[in-house]
Amino acid sequence: MQIPFFILLLTALLALPWKAQCRIGETLDECKARYGNPVELKKDAALFLKNGMYVSAHFADEKVDEISYYRKSPKDPKKSVCPTDAEAEILLRANAQDTPWEIEFAHSRDVLWRNEKKGLSAFRTQRALTISVSDPMAYKAYHERKTAARDLEGF
Repeated sequence: MQIPFFILLLTALLALPWKAQCRIGETLDECKARYGNPVELKKDAALFLKNGMYVSAHFADEKVDEISYYRKSPKDPKKSVCPTDAEAEILLRANAQDTPWEIEFAHSRDVLWRNEKKGLSAFRTQRALTISVSDPMAYKAYHERKTAARDLEGF
């Protein structure tokens, strides 16, 4: 019996280490631990490059609140291209952890997702995948619930 190529590819991609992505809510130091020093650093933003993937992180209150992932086009290095479908799926999961994404809008290769539990949204264009905190109150409440649950383990 032959296993479909898609299942093999998905299994291999899901087995990749999750620490390969900078994530929403991380500090600059945590991002540096994943990528090394940024190739560009500004007051509230940093640009990292690892394995051909550019990661542009914006910081608010010293934590990532928006992050974009892209590669340089092999045909025109002046243009950026979005991660592949498989890479986008991994990046979405890494940023949402154990919460689901729902598609709000899709047209051609442009897609808008929403993650109501964590207060996140994501938008994919031909040039990048961008994930951001769209509802700061929901984002804060989610993390407060996770902290309370962790603090009460074993009661």
